Amino acid sequence: MKTVKMIRKHDQRVIASKTGVADHYWSRLKGLIGRTEFHEGEALLLPRCNSIHMWMMQIPIDAVFLKKTDQEWMVMSLHADLKPWKPLPVGNLKADDVLELPAGSIERLGMKSGEVLCIGS
Repeated sequence: MKTVKMIRKHDQRVIASKTGVADHYWSRLKGLIGRTEFHEGEALLLPRCNSIHMWMMQIPIDAVFLKKTDQEWMVMSLHADLKPWKPLPVGNLKADDVLELPAGSIERLGMKSGEVLCIGS
C-alpha cells in the first residue's frame, strides 16, 4: 500500500506522517480490520468513500470526511472516538474520501470543518 504524509495546508502541521492510501479493492475491503494498535502519526485514507462502518474493528478511531479538489481535501465533517462494533455506518454524502486516524487525533490536532489538508513532502 502506498504511504504519504498528510498535512494541514494553512500551517503545514503534520496530521499523519504515515498515511496509507487504500486505493485497491483488497486494501479498501480490509481497511483497519484486524489492527489492534493504531499509533499517533498513522492514518488510512479511503479514496472514493463517503461512509464507513465499525464492524469487526478492534480499536476506536476518529474519522474525517473530505471533499477532494485537485491534490487537496477540504474537511467536510469530523467524527471523534468511533467505537468498535457499532452497527450503524457513519458518513457524509458530500464527502469524496475518508481519513481514518487514531482516536483522539481530532482533538489533539485541533482539526475543524472547512480546513484544507494536502500531501506533504
